[in-house]
Amino acid sequence: MAEIIASAFDELEIAVIVGGPQTGADFAGLPFDHLLFTGATSVARHVMRAAAENLVPVTLELGGKSPVIVGRSANIEKTTDAIMAGKMMNAGQICLAPDYVFVPKESVAEFVSSTQRSVSKMFASLIDNDDYTSIVNQRHYDRLNGYIDDAKQKGARVIEINPANEDFRQQPHHKIPPTLILEADDSMKVMQDEIFGPVMPVKAYDDLSEAVDYVNGHARPLGLYYFGSDEREQHRVLTHTTSGGATVNDVIMHVAQEDLPFGGVGPSGMGAYHGHDGFKTFSHAKSIFTQAKIDVASLAGLRPPYGEKIEKLLKTQIGK
Repeated sequence: MAEIIASAFDELEIAVIVGGPQTGADFAGLPFDHLLFTGATSVARHVMRAAAENLVPVTLELGGKSPVIVGRSANIEKTTDAIMAGKMMNAGQICLAPDYVFVPKESVAEFVSSTQRSVSKMFASLIDNDDYTSIVNQRHYDRLNGYIDDAKQKGARVIEINPANEDFRQQPHHKIPPTLILEADDSMKVMQDEIFGPVMPVKAYDDLSEAVDYVNGHARPLGLYYFGSDEREQHRVLTHTTSGGATVNDVIMHVAQEDLPFGGVGPSGMGAYHGHDGFKTFSHAKSIFTQAKIDVASLAGLRPPYGEKIEKLLKTQIGK
């Protein structure tokens, strides 16, 4: 990217600076007019701290555990098609990737089998399929496999979706097949951190309030997704939860709407951009007032010495 951008743009237009943590710290400490950071919540704290030295305003687009709530009125086949298209995009390495799914208890088995069909429709194979992405490096590959192993050890039922029954131990990549974690609970690492990979916990619920209460009891996510045709239930989910944005009957798609503001809330970020909202975020609204040629202040008695005029004016302002 650095080479391509440098070949097409002058560095005064767009410049790519590469480096490690120290380069990032030095960059964040420069006296910019505004700083936009996209990345992890943990790193955002360092960026915000560095920017504060120069009182630089920041917009933070972070991540978090974006939940999916599947209502009883949802079409399961269409739901799993949409969820897995989003979850497998870039192998889940997207800030808005659906992180975990709430499913009605009686529909879990149907949800699992439908998810398997959805994956098979999109990806007949995975290892040598250029449409399915590798995990970015060994560290994150090990981290994700660690989540899976930890969930198994703590009693979760793990379902690997592998349409061609390929041996993922023998591969020149860092690919991980889409993996469902059933009966996930908060003792498992997969439910504690943003996953950022093709691993998806599935939690069953009896009453919708369980899902809403769970979402509200955890850090506010960047995105929230609801599937279903029950308008009252949809309204309840959207008005009784807090998230940076939301998509109904799909995932991720709200970020693609340029006339909607995009941003997080709390641990998932601050500020918003895209379209008109982006123009306002990255602009300073400078107020300018030009006084009339007539000395209005003196005529209204707003300047000393004060007298009857100012008293009458004050009485009109306080309603007496």
